[in-house]
Amino acid sequence: MTQSERRDIAGLTCADWNAGADGPTVLALHGLTNTSEVWRALAEALPGTRVIAPDLPGRGGSVTTKAAPGLAGHAAEVVRVAGECALDDVVLVGHSMGGYLAPLVAAKLGDRVRKLVLLDGGVLPEPRWTLRRPVVRAQWKLIVRPLGRAFPDAGAFVDQVEGRAIARRPDLRPHLLRWAAHLMDGAGRPRVDQARLIDDAVDTLTGAPTLPLLAALDVPVHVILAEHDGDDSTRPFITDRGLEAGRTQLPRLTAERIPANHVTMLFDEAAPRAVHN
Repeated sequence: MTQSERRDIAGLTCADWNAGADGPTVLALHGLTNTSEVWRALAEALPGTRVIAPDLPGRGGSVTTKAAPGLAGHAAEVVRVAGECALDDVVLVGHSMGGYLAPLVAAKLGDRVRKLVLLDGGVLPEPRWTLRRPVVRAQWKLIVRPLGRAFPDAGAFVDQVEGRAIARRPDLRPHLLRWAAHLMDGAGRPRVDQARLIDDAVDTLTGAPTLPLLAALDVPVHVILAEHDGDDSTRPFITDRGLEAGRTQLPRLTAERIPANHVTMLFDEAAPRAVHN
């Protein structure tokens, strides 16, 4: 049975599943608007593996945690978590923003990293005009606007914010209700620093690629790509052309594409399988 606790580690609120397990530890890094709670399904699929997932600065229990700007600021905080936990055998797993963050963390941890598993991250999306810096900033100001108001309950949050993503997967609704319950405060407001989220989106999508940082690190890097972006009617967040560009940056990169979208991929068996392989 998967055992978990939520505690402060190096100044970040972290979920820590199976703390007494032997073997490598999964250090799981969430996406732009998420928290550690999105990794519960992964931890439950890896009952014999320790999984540590921080709420990154500006989210959830770490909403007031101060950190340096951008992905580099997040990386410094995650490395502090690894240091406080004395982790020396790490599998880095990252989703979305966390997938672009993971190479920065790996570069700092060096030979303490066993492998990286990146879900819709690491590889940059195919270039297009909507990924220009001012456009990304304007888009994300609109995206985070709903996170600035109160919701009557977790169900309302899921329906209004994540409803389209799970329209064809109603079985996943209980999982997203747990996501929302951890994200929201007692007044029903999402615990997010909107300014931080916007800045992080700009840095993630328009900053320097992070995948090349892994060139000097001799470990497997596996990317899992979803067939769809925000819901099952959309094209992929990372296209095949984007993947080929990623392979020019890191030729040893391996990849697979799964029948899921950017949200539902977190519940697919591909991620725990990649951690084990």
